Amino acid sequence: MLSNLFNLEGKTALVTGCKRGIGKAMALALAEAGANIIGVSANLELTDSAIEKEITALGRKFFAYQCDFSKRESTLSFAAKVKAEHPVIDILVNNAGTILRKPIAEHPDEYWDEVIAVNQTAPFILTR
Repeated sequence: MLSNLFNLEGKTALVTGCKRGIGKAMALALAEAGANIIGVSANLELTDSAIEKEITALGRKFFAYQCDFSKRESTLSFAAKVKAEHPVIDILVNNAGTILRKPIAEHPDEYWDEVIAVNQTAPFILTR
């Protein structure tokens, strides 16, 4: 399907929040187009997961990583590790995100800090 539009053979894509939803769909679409996938989730349930099996069934490599993007040091450590293990990353999908489904007046300060860390700081660090 997407492979008819463009070819990503030999490229590597890093997809945050790839365990489900849009992130999973993006990882699968990129793999269908030929890319190997570096998948990142807040937990290590990616190893031996459905997404890993689907991507490897397409003949692509899947590398699972865990990172708590709400913590700056975790994000910095992950960025250094993934750069050392995968010096060339051709595609970055900053999909991980968080939201509290309550009126803003009910958001505690700590949660606001987490939203900024996950939704803004982590993508900045990974893109840099």
